[in-house]
Order: sequence, then structure tokens, then C-alpha cells
Amino acid sequence: MPTPRPLTCPCGHAWAYDGPGEPPADVRSVCPQCNPVEAANANTRVAPSNPSPSDVERESTAFALSTDLTPGRVLNGFEILGEINRGGMGVVLKARQQGLDRIVALKVISPTRLGNPDALRRFKQEVRAAAVVNHPNVVNVYHTDLDGPLPFLAMEFVDGIDLSRLVKQTGPLAPADVVFYLQQAATGLQHVYEAGLVHRDIKPANLMVTPNPAAGKGRKTSKLPKLKILDMGLARTVAEAGVKEDDGLTRDGIFLGTPDYVAPEQAEDSRKADIRADIYSLGAATYYVLTGEVPFPGSTIVQKLRRQMTEPPPSAQAKRPEVGAGLDLLVRRMMARNPDERFQTPAELLDAIDRVRRGGTPDPGAPTPPPAHVAGPPPGTGSGLYALSTGTAPAKAHAGAVSALLVGGDGKTVITGGLDGHIKVWNALKLKEARAFEGDVGPVEGLASAPNGRWLASCATRLTLPEMRVQIWDTATGAEHGRLKGARDNYRCVAVSADGRRVAAGSADSSVWVWEFAAEGPKPTRLAGHTGTVTAVTFSRTGETLISASTDGTVRQWDIAGEKERGSLNATVGPVAAMALLGKRLAVAGRHLAVRQRDGSFLRFIGHDGPVLCAAISPDGRLLASGGTDATIRIWLVEDGTELTTLTGHQGGVRSVSFGVDAGVLYSGGEDGTLRRWPVEAPLR
Repeated sequence: MPTPRPLTCPCGHAWAYDGPGEPPADVRSVCPQCNPVEAANANTRVAPSNPSPSDVERESTAFALSTDLTPGRVLNGFEILGEINRGGMGVVLKARQQGLDRIVALKVISPTRLGNPDALRRFKQEVRAAAVVNHPNVVNVYHTDLDGPLPFLAMEFVDGIDLSRLVKQTGPLAPADVVFYLQQAATGLQHVYEAGLVHRDIKPANLMVTPNPAAGKGRKTSKLPKLKILDMGLARTVAEAGVKEDDGLTRDGIFLGTPDYVAPEQAEDSRKADIRADIYSLGAATYYVLTGEVPFPGSTIVQKLRRQMTEPPPSAQAKRPEVGAGLDLLVRRMMARNPDERFQTPAELLDAIDRVRRGGTPDPGAPTPPPAHVAGPPPGTGSGLYALSTGTAPAKAHAGAVSALLVGGDGKTVITGGLDGHIKVWNALKLKEARAFEGDVGPVEGLASAPNGRWLASCATRLTLPEMRVQIWDTATGAEHGRLKGARDNYRCVAVSADGRRVAAGSADSSVWVWEFAAEGPKPTRLAGHTGTVTAVTFSRTGETLISASTDGTVRQWDIAGEKERGSLNATVGPVAAMALLGKRLAVAGRHLAVRQRDGSFLRFIGHDGPVLCAAISPDGRLLASGGTDATIRIWLVEDGTELTTLTGHQGGVRSVSFGVDAGVLYSGGEDGTLRRWPVEAPLR
């Protein structure tokens, strides 16, 4: 019996080897931790006298090894926590990387797939290229070990659900949600394209959404689902690793493309596949999540491919009218049989998606299709992310800029203030003027409503000091009820506390004023500290704290009762033009747009071409709307600054924005004097 020999593998595991003969060059193959099954066999068996096993037997052995990678085992520094999935390629495991203490997904690959040395070399090159694609919409590759007895990849672990399973669980998705996911997939593909890669297996099962939107029913979350592209870096090389191209579809249907989603030129010769093949596959996947059906069904692969080669791309709108003409045209162009007729890059596709979201066609200059209807309840009560239509026709609200607007507490009215010296009340749904306020209003700078909606406060630009007041108005009649005085210059902004007991205003003389209503009359308090015009004020939820912003570039917090400043922050956007606060979420607008993070820093949102003039946070705290001198409105995810859409239509700077009583609609006022209503469906939960 051989004398046990002490061995230590590269992972640091030590053990006594008592197998026959000399240990292998790569001792991990007989390490009890790295390779438990093979190690057990090596310590008990005699040298084999039979020929090497066939490919089929080796593949079975590989699966057996994968099967025995049970929780608690360690593979080259990765502690196995459980199995996620398995298939012809091998097994995917959830694991913890011990050195970094992070959760990863391990794809343990069957050795027979990488038996060809040239294929293994190409696979290594491909994996290294995939690791370069570091993007939020692509699953990252952390680590590879392709030389050990069990080749594997360590990838980003995504806790979510793929679109194939999501559709099977919930049925076809709302068109607005589909566009949301499509935009993210195209964004990820653009980075793949820029890295010089072609995925070649885009399909619903390779588009993962996290967190799982179906798991959050009835539970609110601050996160909107993020889509990630799976299986980067495998398709091209594994397909070439000794698997015949004409056999790949029939055996696995995975590495050369899946028949239901593969582009025609890729099905004919996978070497012809470029990024346009990925765009085709993404279009086919989009058709599936919209309809719940594959584009070209058939009982055999041959039938599916024959239909694909001879029939035009199917219409999702024909299957489901609420898809809308714009989105339907987009998907069909993505699936054009001739690659030259598709979008040539994902960036070009992203531009088309943006046009469709604004109610247009995928192709610039083409006639606008009928407005797309978003499936589900009306805007404001639905489950989609944002609408695909352009909304209600704009109203010519003022002879000058619409400098301020607010939405009534019941969501049925919108009140606008203009530089033409008028305050008007509008039907929120139809944008029809209901009435105008009477009296000397002046060029309006700010509006704020009492919580019960019965009265509102306004401030305006005046020429003489006695006129520089905050005015109080009866909302129902439009009659003036009184004025609040204090500052030595014009007031530029105004706010009302949630309980209606206080009004605050900021002045061009750098002071902040607060009036508390009492039986004997309004009690004024002056708060000093800013060194520039105060451009924004807002109360905390309790009404005991006030937040103000100024052209001095700072945001300050005030203790109203104590009449003192609690602290100040550099807003990082230059002179602050506007501010929005909801709970702990603070957005500031100036030369740039930024949102304060939990650690106190400001995250800059990049997108506007020029200064930002206004901002508003949706009532659920998930979306931020901003308007700028570039005549655009942009809608963002508050959490991470992802731009969801750009709304265009104003012929000049956008001076004011406000969400409705929920995230379902947005109103905007511009320097062109128009009031506009934009459907923006409530975020996914």
C-alpha cells in the first residue's frame, strides 16, 4: 500500500495523498476540496487498464462531478451554496467567493466542451474580452479557471427572474414595461458592440430582471427593475469547440443561437453574425414578451427556420392592439430579414426607441402613427413605467412664460402663474381654462397651495417696495385675501407647510421669511445666512424645519422655532435655480442637476444640454422630472440617475414641472407660454 504523501493545492488546501503512482501535475484534480468526487476515486482505485472513456462517458462524468458539488464544498476558493440551474453546458451554482466574501454565480463547464486546445485558447480570449464589458446592463465576469479539472466562470450573481419565466408567470408584459426593458437591453448591447463582441444568443431567457417584479406584488420598493444580459463571452467560442455548426441547433439550441430567436444569416452561417444579428434576436425576444408567443412557431426547427426565411416579420399589434403602431413598427424593423434593413447599431436602435416613446415612429421623418395605448388602467393608476403617447394637446396658457405651476390636491385642476401677470385654473385632464384670478397679480415667480386646496400663496416681481408681498388667494373664487410682508426686495419663491399653518418665501435680498398664522395675525420670522438670491424653499413633513436654496450655491436647513440655521451643503450645481424635496430625497437644479445620496454626497444626473431650470420628484419618490434651457423635459430614476425618457415639444426653455397626485402624469410649463400634460405611468412594483 503506498505511503501517504502530503500535498497542498494552489487554493491552499492540504491533505495526504495515498493514490497509486505519482500525483498529477495539477493536484487540484485530486484535492478533496477542489474536486471531492475525483479525489475520492484517486485514493481508492488502481491505475486504469481500459482505454480512455468516450466523449459521452466523459460528459456523464462531468455531470456527476457537477452533481456532487453540494453546499459546503469549496471549488478553488468558492464555497458552494446551492444549485441555480443545469443544462447541456454544465451546471450553474450559487457560491460565495471566500477571499472577497461576495456572492457569485459559478458556471461549471463540462470538460468535453473545451477539449480542443485551440478552442480552449479562443475561449480564454473571448472570456477576457467579455470581462472588459463592465456595464450595469451586462452580467460581469469576475474570475475564470479554465485549466483545472472542472473549468468554470465566476460571474455576477443576479437575484431576479429572466423574461422568459416572467412571461410564463404573469403573461405578456405591458407595452410600457417592455419598452423599459428594451431600452436597457439595447444600452447593454451597445457596450457589447463597442467592445467588439457579438452575443449571438439574445433571447428572453438570457435577459434577467432584478429585482423580480412579479415577486413584489403588494409590496412597495424604491428600486425599479434593472435588466442584465446573461451569458456574455460564451456563444462564439463554445460553439466552435468541436461541435459541428449544423449540429449545434439540434443538440443544444444555445451556443449558435436559439431557433426561435436566431437571425436568418446566423442560422445559415454563424460566422456571418454581427451586432445586427443580436438586434434581430432582441426584436424576436421583444415580440415574445409582448405577445407570449415566438415569432415563427413550428413543430420542428426546420419548420421554424423555413417560416423565418420566407415570411415577413409578424405584427405584435395584430396579436395585441394595445401594443400600438410605433412599437409594432420598431419590432418589425429589428426583425427585418435583410440585415441592411435593420437598425445598424444598438445606438441607432436607442434613438428609435426614444422616438417611439414620444409617440412617433422608429424612423425620423416618417408619418406619426396613431397614439399608442398602454395596456392596463388609465395613466396614473397603471402598472407600467411610462406611457408611449405624447399625451394631451398643449394649451396656450400665458402670453409670457409659464413660470410656476401646481396641481390641485384632488388632481383635477392645474394652476399656472405666468410672467404676463395672470394666475389661471385649468381642467387637468383636458387642459381647458376654468377661470382666472382677479386683481393685481404681477409677473408670477412662485405658487404654493394649502393642503386642503382652498387657498394658495403667490409671489411676483414688483417695482416698488410696498408692492413686494406674498399674496394669499381664495382658490375657488380667485379673489385676493391678504398679503404678507417682510423682505426688502422681491420674493422669488414660496411654500406652504403640510398643516397649512405656515408660509415661507425666499427673497432677492438673500433672506428667508416664515409667517405663522395666529389669531392675532401672521407672525413673521426672518432667517439670515444666504449670500445670494433665495430661489427655492420647502418645508419638511412636520413643518418645523425649512430647507432653502440660493444662487450662492448652497442648500440650508433651518430650525424655524429656534430661528437658527442647522446646517448647509454645497449643492455642487453652481447657482441653484430650483429644488425638489420629498422625504429624504433632495434634488437641486442649476448649471447641472444633482440628487443628494444617503452618504450626503450629490450624484450628478447627466443629460441636459445647458442649465436646468426646474425639478420635481414623483409622489412615490421613484422618478425625478427636470426641465432645462434645452427645451427638454427629462425623466430619471431618482435612485441611480438612469434617464428613462426625454420629452420634447416646448419651443424654448422649460420653466416649471409638476407631477400629478401620483406618478401617472406630469405637467410642464415653458417659456413659449404653453402648458403640457405628459402621461408617465406609475413605476413597476
